[in-house]
Amino acid sequence: MNPGDLASTLVVFLEDRHAKALVRLPNGTKTSLPHECLDLVGAGENLPDHVSRDDLTSGPVRERYRRPVPSDGNPLLSTLAGAMAHLVAAVDTSTEEEASPDAASRWFEYPAYLFDRLSPVDRHRLAELFHDAAMKEPEGPWRNALLEVPDGFGLDEDEA
Repeated sequence: MNPGDLASTLVVFLEDRHAKALVRLPNGTKTSLPHECLDLVGAGENLPDHVSRDDLTSGPVRERYRRPVPSDGNPLLSTLAGAMAHLVAAVDTSTEEEASPDAASRWFEYPAYLFDRLSPVDRHRLAELFHDAAMKEPEGPWRNALLEVPDGFGLDEDEA
């Protein structure tokens, strides 16, 4: 295997946490991954002791259990959330000459108020939409800035 090669391993999905999947790795540790990295292969009791690479690509993978990408459900909603995420990240990464911190704080005061009024489920959904917008960008500082948007509004603070 070489750096940059794709790899797959079986993990156990534990729960949805902050728009990511909390999973247990084969060595027993836990980590969180974007949902789009995971495919449901089958219920644990239905898997053979050894699952080969061929099984993962053509065997027990069950299309009906794959987690849908949230943005597929409503293009208008995902477009608006993506636009908001990009706007927030642009302001957050601007210099003081481009946008003063006081002005930026005032600009996002009302959206933050509205987001605080959402139910925990809707706040979680909005965090997922912001995350989806970030994952459409190539790895790097811009994606990282977009990934911080939900936390900036405190959307990751509640469990849905």
